[in-house]
Amino acid sequence: MKTFEGGMDRKIAVARCHEIQLAIRDKEVTKFEKIPEIGMAVQLALHIRGLPIIEYDLLKMVATSLIGIPRLAVDRIVNLLAEIGFVKIHSEGKSIKAVLPNVPYFEDLYDGIGEYFENQSNPDEFEKLSLIIVDSLAGSPFNIDSLANKLGADRKDFDQSIEIGEKGNYIYSRRCRSKKILLNPTYFSENADIFADQVAKSGARTVQKTLRLLEKAQGWPLSLILKTKEISGYSLSDDETSLIKRLAQDGMVKPPSIITSYSGDNSFIFTPTPNFTNISPFKREQYERALAIVSAIRQGELLPNKYRIRSPGAVLYKLKTELKLAPTSDYAEQYQNLQHLRIAKLVTLNNGYHQLDIIDTPENRESLKIAYQLVQGDKIPELVVDNDVMKAMAGDREYVESLVSSKLMREKENISLSEETQNELTQLLLEKI
Repeated sequence: MKTFEGGMDRKIAVARCHEIQLAIRDKEVTKFEKIPEIGMAVQLALHIRGLPIIEYDLLKMVATSLIGIPRLAVDRIVNLLAEIGFVKIHSEGKSIKAVLPNVPYFEDLYDGIGEYFENQSNPDEFEKLSLIIVDSLAGSPFNIDSLANKLGADRKDFDQSIEIGEKGNYIYSRRCRSKKILLNPTYFSENADIFADQVAKSGARTVQKTLRLLEKAQGWPLSLILKTKEISGYSLSDDETSLIKRLAQDGMVKPPSIITSYSGDNSFIFTPTPNFTNISPFKREQYERALAIVSAIRQGELLPNKYRIRSPGAVLYKLKTELKLAPTSDYAEQYQNLQHLRIAKLVTLNNGYHQLDIIDTPENRESLKIAYQLVQGDKIPELVVDNDVMKAMAGDREYVESLVSSKLMREKENISLSEETQNELTQLLLEKI
């Protein structure tokens, strides 16, 4: 594994740059230079991937108006992608006229930009520290003092990084049990108070272990967790069991549930839903449909009627490739929610059996893909890609102008340090002269 800083995989470092840039978007952070640049490169690459040649004026209009890249930065980002080999530039003299995307899929995208970040961007120590903090908070919320001690960073630099993160909305803080708890809102925007309280009560390890187990067993039934105090054979402490119960019962988002005549009302537990602040509602709907699909499969695996699903991955693979399951007398109740959500139809055959047929739409195919990857424990597909932006990149000028007409004026907010911190920084600089 190729690492960036402090053992961080360089692909992860690039992903964290992207998360920070999505949060700060139109704001300008005076202490950041490389993080926004890399974040904007990822954002643009994701939205031009797979497209034919794009007129450059059109690309610049869409990038500026719809995905938060300042107009003066577009040339630099496009040239960066060209240097990596992700685009080919068609120029006349010094003017860019068109761009031909050649952006790879999945981890290759992050690895390519990560290699550039590692070898040519040369982020300073403050930006490296900010990435490490955000990455640490992706695994679990932390008590601010515990995280500072864990990282061993200079406390003034650490506190400045937290201050900027809070102003930039890529770090949240909560006051619980007289302690300040830090959270990464990409992963903990929902149920933030519950996670913060748990960390304040028993430390970050409880949350870290619980989320790791849920990540490996997405969609596990709550009733089984409470009955056995286990997830997929791994035992849970009372604190871990209590956390899962609170997330299910007190959380802002109710987990998917299925009611059947043979096993009653059951809820299915997942890791926190990613933050969709900068993402279209369409993507959130795809993700939530995927959760419903996984819940139906877990019902058949762990709370079956007559016939148990022995390999959830195999069933989901069949669904996403063949869009149907073999007829049976057993599973009508199990898949009822998929009918309500217009994911599938239950067709009643002459012999009284039912056949599950997926309604063949691009949205349902994408939800099946996400469901399969959730059960496999893989990284889910990109959920930050806005389909409207991709259509705009491939559309004509009239279509683009109709989308961006309400977004032509963008206000840029400057994120700077507080007066007290600025004074401390000035004093430090004077002491070194």
